[in-house]
Amino acid sequence: MKGKLFSLLVVCFLIASASATTLMQGKKAIEIKPIKNEIKPIIKEGKEHLLALEGKKIENAFVRIANPANIPVANMPETEYHPTLATSGSLYFAGYTYSPSLMEQDIYMALSTDGETFTPVGYWSIEGVEDYPTFDYWGGNTFYGSFTPDPSTPYQYLMVVQDINDVNTWTLYYWDWSSYGWYDFREPEIACHNSQNTWEYGVIATIASTTYEGYECVEAPHMFFASPDEEGSGYISWWPEYNYSAHASACIDKATDMIYCAYDWLNESAGSRNILVWVRSFDDPLAGSAMIEIPSDFNAICPTIVAYNDNILVVCQSDANGNQDLVCFYSNDGGNTWEMTTITSTPEDELYPDMSLSGEKATVIFFKDGDLYFTYTEDWGATWSDPVKVNEVDGSAMAEYRNAYIKGAGAVWTDNRNGNADIYFDTVGAVPIINVEGMQGGFGVKATVANVGTADAKDVAWSIDLDGLVFIGKHKEGVISSLPAGQSTTISSGLVLGIGPVTVTVTAGGATATADGFIVGPFVLGL
Repeated sequence: MKGKLFSLLVVCFLIASASATTLMQGKKAIEIKPIKNEIKPIIKEGKEHLLALEGKKIENAFVRIANPANIPVANMPETEYHPTLATSGSLYFAGYTYSPSLMEQDIYMALSTDGETFTPVGYWSIEGVEDYPTFDYWGGNTFYGSFTPDPSTPYQYLMVVQDINDVNTWTLYYWDWSSYGWYDFREPEIACHNSQNTWEYGVIATIASTTYEGYECVEAPHMFFASPDEEGSGYISWWPEYNYSAHASACIDKATDMIYCAYDWLNESAGSRNILVWVRSFDDPLAGSAMIEIPSDFNAICPTIVAYNDNILVVCQSDANGNQDLVCFYSNDGGNTWEMTTITSTPEDELYPDMSLSGEKATVIFFKDGDLYFTYTEDWGATWSDPVKVNEVDGSAMAEYRNAYIKGAGAVWTDNRNGNADIYFDTVGAVPIINVEGMQGGFGVKATVANVGTADAKDVAWSIDLDGLVFIGKHKEGVISSLPAGQSTTISSGLVLGIGPVTVTVTAGGATATADGFIVGPFVLGL
C-alpha cells in the first residue's frame, strides 16, 4: 500500500424491501427465525451504487517526539482528550487529541511495552483541527487507525502502521470527498482483522452527510473497507434512509468473518433514538449487506458493539427511567433475534460506555459522578458484574463521549487530577488475551498459542487451515480446555498431503495469523 495511489469506490445502499425472510451474509444464508422475545428486529437488505475516487498519500506527516521521562500516557500542560487504545497483547498503542488551543489540534501517539509506563512516539502534523483518533491491531507488528478530519475538509483518513517498531513504515493516506458533496464526517471507529488479503485492514464506521447525485443523506451511517479484489482500492458505503444518526461503533466477528457496525438513529415515527446494526461479510464484502433495526420505546444512544461466533453485544445508554442508565441488547444467532438486559440502574447517570471482548468475557467501562467504572459479562450479556471504580483520585475522570476507551485488559481515559485534561491508563479486571505467536512447518504445521492476559482461559477453540492444492489435512480444529495466564501451548495440523504453494491460517480464541509456504507431500516448508 505504501507509495501507491489509492482508488476508492463508493457503495450507496438503496432499500430493496421493508422486510426480509433471508439475510444474505457473504456466502452464508441465515434463516430469519420467529422472534421469541419482546424485541422484534426489522431486517432490511440493501442494493449497491458505485463511484470511483483516487486517494492520496500525505508526505512527511509524521513528526517524532523526543523521549522524556516515563509518563502516565500524556500529562503535558496543554489539553489532551478523546483517547484511543489498541493492543497486541504484549504492547499497548495509545492515541489522543492534543489541543494547545481551540484552533490547533493534532493526533498524538504513545507506546507501552509493560502496561505501566508510556513513551510518546510522535504525532500527525497536518493542516486543520483533527480529533477522535481510533486505532486497532491487525496482526504481527501492524496497526491501523483513523480520525475525524477538520470540519472544513471532508477527508477519510487511513493511518497505516506496517511495523509498530519502525516509525519509517508509518504512513497516512486520505480521500478528498469535497467535490462529490460529502461533508460533516463524525467520530469514526476502526475494527481490524487479518483473515483476508494483506491489504484488507477491516472496516471503519462513521457518520457523514452528502448531496451526491440524488442519494443525499444527512448524518447517515457510513462504512469504509478495502477492496477484496485489488490492492489499493477501497469502498465506502452509506445508507440514505437512516438520516440523523449520531454515533458509530465497529467490530468484526473473527470466528465467522462478519462485520457488525452499530449506530443510534433518530426514528421519527417512533419518536425515539433506536439502535441500528449494519451487517456485512468480511470474507465477501461485495455480496450485499443488511441493516437491523432494534426498536425500543426509549432513547438508546452512544452504542458500543462486540461480536464473536454469532454472539453480538450492543451496550448503550437508556433514558427509560428518566435518567441515563446502561442496557445491553444481545443476540446469540448473528442478529436474527435479540434480548435486552439492564446493566446499571441508579439515580445517577451512567454515561458514554465503551466495550472490549477478550475470549468470552466482555468488559464495559463508563462514567458516573466524575469517576470511571468497569463491569463485565461472561455469559454473552445475560448478566453483569457489580461495577468497580477505576480511577484512584475521586472525581477526576472527565465524562464526555469518547473520553474513555478500552481494549483487552487496558483502559485509557481523560483525567483532570492535575488541574487540566490529561490521559491516564490502567488495567481493568483480569481477562485472558489469546495470541498466535508463531508457526512452524516440517511434518505438517504447528503453531504456538499463548495467553498473554491476566486471567486463565478456558475452552479456547482453534483451527488450522491450508489453502492450496492440499489433498489431506486442509482443515484441523480442536479446543484447548485450559490455558493459564502467562502460559502457551502447541497445536498441530497432524498429517497433511499436497503439492505447491500454500497459505496457512491459524485461528485461536479470536486471534488469527497467516503465513505463506510450500507443501511437498506431508512436508510444509518456508513458513
